[in-house]
Amino acid sequence: MLGPTRVAPGCLDARLYSDIDRRKTLLLVEDWDSREQFECNLDAAKLNAIVAAIELSSEAPVVRIDTVERREGMDVLALCQGITLGIQ
Repeated sequence: MLGPTRVAPGCLDARLYSDIDRRKTLLLVEDWDSREQFECNLDAAKLNAIVAAIELSSEAPVVRIDTVERREGMDVLALCQGITLGIQ
């Protein structure tokens, strides 16, 4: 599932994480350029794979889609550091 997702138009990154302490815990993270590109890539095969994994789960899964409205970089950290240290 990761390979085709990573090469899909608009995909910035796709990763699957497993918790070392809780081996049955998986985290799928996809980073998309836009919501529209994410939705275009969410086809039946991908949904079926996700649903199959959920059905095998012994616990109720947490499914969450986060939307980032704005991205900022180091300049924001520098500004916050200046505020917390009283530097202007």
